Amino acid sequence: MAVPRDAAGDLHAGVRSKLEGRDGVAVERVDVVDLRPRLNDLAVEVDASVRLAPDVEVADLTDVVGISEVRPRERTATGRDR
Repeated sequence: MAVPRDAAGDLHAGVRSKLEGRDGVAVERVDVVDLRPRLNDLAVEVDASVRLAPDVEVADLTDVVGISEVRPRERTATGRDR
């Protein structure tokens, strides 16, 4: 994900803002896993928990400018994330 260097707030707020830029997405938790500064923005890899509206799919998040890849989290038989 690309987060502008001049995003309002801190890095986590910039990530939340980017994810919530898609209608039907509510961010519950964001953890920054990797950060790579670039000339005009910050490339970040995040582990995020989001709630999606019934008409939104995980892949729809790549429609947001700056989000290049999205992978759903694997769930165990007990329903917990892995």
